Amino acid sequence: AVVSTQSTGEDNGITKAFRNLPGVTLLNVNRLNHLHLAPGGHLGRFCIWTAPAYQALGEIYSSETLPRDVMKNADLTRIINSDEIQRDVRPTKEQRRPAI
Repeated sequence: AVVSTQSTGEDNGITKAFRNLPGVTLLNVNRLNHLHLAPGGHLGRFCIWTAPAYQALGEIYSSETLPRDVMKNADLTRIINSDEIQRDVRPTKEQRRPAI
């Protein structure tokens, strides 16, 4: 993803340079969305930030409202399979086999 602040007409050619590359998404920093930055909930997407976009983050998110980590442990598989969670989860239902 390439994150920029300018609209299509004011981007100094960034849109033309990146629009035909497969897998590259152009994003406006004012309209960021977690689904664009982490599609499918998978973290680790490579992002290129323009200098004005990086500076605009300070205006959008002041130091008091900067998002914080909600989860301390991002290993969801281990959390779901932990004894504490599995103790409170309903048992799986038996699947009915179709009558022949």
